[in-house]
Amino acid sequence: MGAARQTARVDRTGDIPAGALVRLSPAGLPRPLPRYLRDLILLGLPAILLCADRTTPQSPRLPSGKTPVVLVTIDTLRADRLSCYGYTKSKTANIDSLAQDGVLFENAFVQTPITLPSHASILTGTYPMYHKVQDVVGRLREGVPTLAEAFKQNGYATGAFVGSTVLSSRWGLNRGFDVYDDRFDVREGLRQADFDRLERRADDVLTPALAWLEANAKSSLFMWLHLFDPHDPYTPPPPFADEYKDRPYDGEIAYVDVTLGKFFARLKSLGLYDRSLIVFLSDHGESLGEHREMHHGYFIYDATIRVPLILKFPAARLRGTRLRNRVRSVDIAPTILQQVNIPVPVSMQGESLLAMTTGKRASLDLPVYSETYYPKVHFNWSPLFGFQPSQFKYIDAPENELYDTQNDAGELNNIVESNRALAARLKSDLLAFRGRYTAAGASSDAARQLDPETVSRLKSLGYVAFTTSSAKSEADASLPDPKQKVRVYNLLNRGISLSRRGFPERAIEVFTQVAKTEPSMPIVHFLLGTEYFERRWFLKAMEEFKETLKYNPDSNVAMFNLARSYLESGQTENAESGFRHLIEREPGHFGAHHHLALVHARRSRYREAVEEELKAIRIRPDYLEAHNNLGSYYLHLEQPAEAIEAYERAIALNADFHTARINLALANIRRGSYDEAIRQAREVIQRDPRRSMAHFYLGQALLAKGSRQEAREAFQKARELDPRLDVPAIP
Repeated sequence: MGAARQTARVDRTGDIPAGALVRLSPAGLPRPLPRYLRDLILLGLPAILLCADRTTPQSPRLPSGKTPVVLVTIDTLRADRLSCYGYTKSKTANIDSLAQDGVLFENAFVQTPITLPSHASILTGTYPMYHKVQDVVGRLREGVPTLAEAFKQNGYATGAFVGSTVLSSRWGLNRGFDVYDDRFDVREGLRQADFDRLERRADDVLTPALAWLEANAKSSLFMWLHLFDPHDPYTPPPPFADEYKDRPYDGEIAYVDVTLGKFFARLKSLGLYDRSLIVFLSDHGESLGEHREMHHGYFIYDATIRVPLILKFPAARLRGTRLRNRVRSVDIAPTILQQVNIPVPVSMQGESLLAMTTGKRASLDLPVYSETYYPKVHFNWSPLFGFQPSQFKYIDAPENELYDTQNDAGELNNIVESNRALAARLKSDLLAFRGRYTAAGASSDAARQLDPETVSRLKSLGYVAFTTSSAKSEADASLPDPKQKVRVYNLLNRGISLSRRGFPERAIEVFTQVAKTEPSMPIVHFLLGTEYFERRWFLKAMEEFKETLKYNPDSNVAMFNLARSYLESGQTENAESGFRHLIEREPGHFGAHHHLALVHARRSRYREAVEEELKAIRIRPDYLEAHNNLGSYYLHLEQPAEAIEAYERAIALNADFHTARINLALANIRRGSYDEAIRQAREVIQRDPRRSMAHFYLGQALLAKGSRQEAREAFQKARELDPRLDVPAIP
């Protein structure tokens, strides 16, 4: 059969030259009743006692039957970019129409300006310090009830359709959903993924959402639709790209508005729109250069925490209502549940807004808490915490801030120096508020277990993928104030942007510039190490990951990447030591087990590789490459039946995973099942005719069956696609 090696393809996380033969390589806290809020004490007025409202007010509720509920969240949407909120440069007709049919809140605020933790608060009605998701990655704490779980327990069909991998089901927001559609075009694992497409266009999210909606239109349903488009980078599709050439952020919003028009039209055609409670809001805003922040997550000014909020009640009751009351995203879940007569879990920390909408609590403004750990977790600078029980907003930072938002909407005039007593009182109230709503126990450890897939995805969306030691629950005066480091932050973001746009050399220049001025900053060394690793400059990558660990020895992601660098550079002993050390610290670290299996394979210890890969699969049973690699290890152990089973599991997860299907053809050749090998090889060729190894294995199976002419043609095609293949000469 010629000299070509019959080696199963094993996934690698680096690039493979086109046509090369593949080698082994890596790839509930009780709700306090009553609640005392001192939101007017700052004005010298008596404190108001506000008991938690769990009674049923005269709310706009259907007389009988289960109300359909639709939750729509638009990522990164500023309220002041919608025409119903006064924006004059463009029109958002469909969102405006929803507002006309419902209640529009002019002053709604989220609890954190980061997508994942903000959605966790929306879906649980709890603060980040309770549900424990406080960064761009993190797992929802076990035991925290979700909206979907409440609906599911009450006989509703539940479906979620999200527009970005930052809301992946792996973080736990899928709890209670029958369907959680977070599928993205990631075709063959880390190597083949188009990491700049780790969001889905609004239309791509809408297609499966409408299919589910139609299938469940006659059922009681709870549906969550999340559209990610206004998030950076701003790349609206035609014709919005041309129409909004100078305002691409507005173009993304205009595109989302048109998509929502299609969604609302389908709700109406199915007879659902008029019957439904529709809740529309954003998870956070966008700074767009205010306070020198270009995007979101770094600061907690109103540019990123004030969001649109619209409640469209059944039969359009209370239509055309506008309320100036200050409300929060934690209020969404209890409001929805009270509206549909489902008991509100005692863990929910927000207030139902139904009494407010009907005028029973017309003068009520709720205290707004906000936080961001982003500066701490990613740069080791101080976290920020905000508290606004009245017109005065306090930000707890190494250099404290106080703003009169009634007279200074842009938060440009820090009046803390002339109002020290007020600031001190607000800080005391902030700390008491945090203490009241914080759950005991450790924070989510997900950020410590970042794998190459997550790192690349976050980078593609402009996030830093890194973690430091745990942050304090108040501003840390021993750490730099984020305000003083915003220039460095913007430089780092510029480097990330250059990298994700395909300019690694320029990105390295920017990161090197930062490293010279901030030599003890672990994140800049991590970013440099990542760039060097992706360019396969493994020795340089090792140096930078070692520098990262020098200044942040608790960073498991840096340790993981150092071990990967050892593996890729052939230092398998050091790699094995690194992965084993990481597993000692984090026994459930999927990436460490997966790559330790690769270390064993490099040393031809395939039995140990199988054992380690099985551990990885128990942690991440949906990881394609792990099943593919497991099959390849079984082939090396001359166990084709087990190999076939592993490859088939990979294909069951993704029918377009051609590498596993090619390997499945080889495994069937090894077992003597030539007809099945021919079928699998031809399936790959039909889907992707440029796969040289599919033609090669097709030739082998045909030759084994005596079909010499067809085998000759298959080998010839394989050789055309990859001249390096040594195909057999068939007379």
